[in-house]
Amino acid sequence: MRKAIEKVILKIFPELSGGLHLDRYARVLAVSDAPAAGGPSERFRPRYAVDLEILTPDGARDEAFPVYEAVPLPVPAGCGQEAGLYAFPEPGALVVIGFAYGRADHPLVRQIYPQGMSLPEVAQGQQRWQQSADVYQGVDQHGNWTRKTGQAISDESLHRAARAVENLDEFSRELRRIHEHSKEVVGGTKTLEALGALRLRSGGSANLVAVDNINFATSRDRTLIVGQDRHEVAGRHMVSLVKGDMEETAHGNRTEDVGGNRTESTGGDHTSDVGGESVETVDGNKTIAALHINLEASTIRLGQPGSGISLLPTIISFMEEIRCALHDIAIHQHNGSVPPDNGGEIDGHSTAVGTLKGNMGTISG
Repeated sequence: MRKAIEKVILKIFPELSGGLHLDRYARVLAVSDAPAAGGPSERFRPRYAVDLEILTPDGARDEAFPVYEAVPLPVPAGCGQEAGLYAFPEPGALVVIGFAYGRADHPLVRQIYPQGMSLPEVAQGQQRWQQSADVYQGVDQHGNWTRKTGQAISDESLHRAARAVENLDEFSRELRRIHEHSKEVVGGTKTLEALGALRLRSGGSANLVAVDNINFATSRDRTLIVGQDRHEVAGRHMVSLVKGDMEETAHGNRTEDVGGNRTESTGGDHTSDVGGESVETVDGNKTIAALHINLEASTIRLGQPGSGISLLPTIISFMEEIRCALHDIAIHQHNGSVPPDNGGEIDGHSTAVGTLKGNMGTISG
């Protein structure tokens, strides 16, 4: 009777005779057909699959089962069209294999176990996703996330938002390329320190605006080069202090307009070299105080503007009158008397005055 019942049961459930209804341990041998992008997973070519050998309860190869090739792996989360969480187990990893419908031609991997593998450090409350000891990401018991790799991390998105109370970025080198506009808003103070050099370049305009003060300080040289016009406007006072030499060169014209008073102080010599004409107009009085004053010119004019009185012509005329008076004295006679005995001396003075008059006439403007 027992034999008859067993025969009926095995006929109805043939998987019982081969033990296919039981989960078994198996060892991963290889990944033989890794999927490419968009490659379909089919029954006879699942692609996301591994080659397995079934083990005995003692962990040895079970010769009663063949080597199963391309046994499908489970997708732990998010399985869809080109979607889900995928990762191949390494050769040697232990898996649990089952048989759908109890059929030997429907093997599948139910779970993957790390027996025989070295494990990463994971404490109670931690979560870790690790590829190797140096490539992992995880969260500790306190909720702190860590992501580490010895290679590259690439993020690509249409929009990106990152929010934090405090942010610390530390790089050996950095290249940031922004194809359109960039705007940065800082609610407090921003400090930018460059231990080497700081270079700011703009293919268009560059504007630096501050509601409060703007301060520039350097312990060495400062060079300012302007290709075209330069405009500088000070709403109140302007102070310029040069502790060494100061040199200004204008290849074109220079115009200086002072609405109030102007005070100029020179501790040493003052030399002014004008290649053309020099005109100075003073509406009020002008006072020159010096130990010596030297005026050197081909001609000199001192006097009132326009056709007014001129000093040097007036002196020349005065000298002419003196010369004539001396000459008249030298030759004058009283009622037919002879000229004075010193008439020659008087006439010599007249000649000397005439010579001085001629000299002054050469410089009179």
